[in-house]
Amino acid sequence: GAFTKPFPWIVKDASGFRIGFVGLTTPGIPYWSRPELLKGFRVFDPIESLRESVKELGVEKVDAIVVLGHMGWKRADDFANPIQEMLKQVSGIDVYIGGHSHQDRPAWYWSNVLCTQANYYGINCGRVDLSFDLESRKLVKRNAWTVLMDDRFALDPVIVESTKTIVENAEERRQTVIGEVSEKISARGKSSPFWQLICTAFMKTAEKQKIFSEGVFHGTFGNSDVDPGVKTIEDAWQWIPYENWLVHARITGAQIRLIMAESKEDRYSDRNLFGLDPADIQPDKRYGILFNSYDSQSGGRRLMFLRTILEEPASETRLIPVNTRESVIDYFADNYEVK
Repeated sequence: GAFTKPFPWIVKDASGFRIGFVGLTTPGIPYWSRPELLKGFRVFDPIESLRESVKELGVEKVDAIVVLGHMGWKRADDFANPIQEMLKQVSGIDVYIGGHSHQDRPAWYWSNVLCTQANYYGINCGRVDLSFDLESRKLVKRNAWTVLMDDRFALDPVIVESTKTIVENAEERRQTVIGEVSEKISARGKSSPFWQLICTAFMKTAEKQKIFSEGVFHGTFGNSDVDPGVKTIEDAWQWIPYENWLVHARITGAQIRLIMAESKEDRYSDRNLFGLDPADIQPDKRYGILFNSYDSQSGGRRLMFLRTILEEPASETRLIPVNTRESVIDYFADNYEVK
């Protein structure tokens, strides 16, 4: 396959000192990405994984251990960012370089570990300096800081040249016309015309796949109204900013009501049921309902009842091999003029 077995750690020589680097990912992945999308990969407890890696690096006689984790700064740990508990439980770590939580945190200490996090999207660049005593080889000083990558810094000419074709192709793709909106489509309200548009697109995609669906459970992403005019793939990225796939399941009316009640407990959610009137659904009857892959895995532990229901064999849950953004793009392509 495309991947060989990844190593949990590596050792690099830096000016004659052996530095052990450990890679960790967030344990939150199973709560937003379906098993079919992980392509056989499994996500393990980062605390146990780190403990094992530190033990193995001890055999390698490293002079320092640096952990690079896709888990970041939070005032308190959560299910996806358990770094405080991890650094408390596992000793022997010198530096932790974090990510995922989109924070610029130049330096802080937790359990005597120097921690640093350089924001996201390359907005900041981080640096860590380690100083050793040459005779004893003991680590005597640790420093970390971040720098804002603003117009004081020129673009790297090697990177610009090597990615030129990729960037040009991406720009051309972004500007590809997908259709035209003839009149403003409001995105205001929980059951807005915009929400109805994307849900209709999802049902049309399922129909093309010969999958019978009677409803869609979905929300929006704080979208603005869609103004009239020609629309491009770049617009579709604004409407659907995440790489979610469509998921189909057959669930009972009682389960639908339970899922809707659970969603209402999330104050920021505008998820709603499209295609069916909740007042008319029969408790024991099974209905074909479409979800996105993120919500189907609990939406980051916000929809744990939904996750449990879709894991039941009777739900016949299946992944549809079309992502939600492409579904909307295809809907425009099929209709061109959308009202």
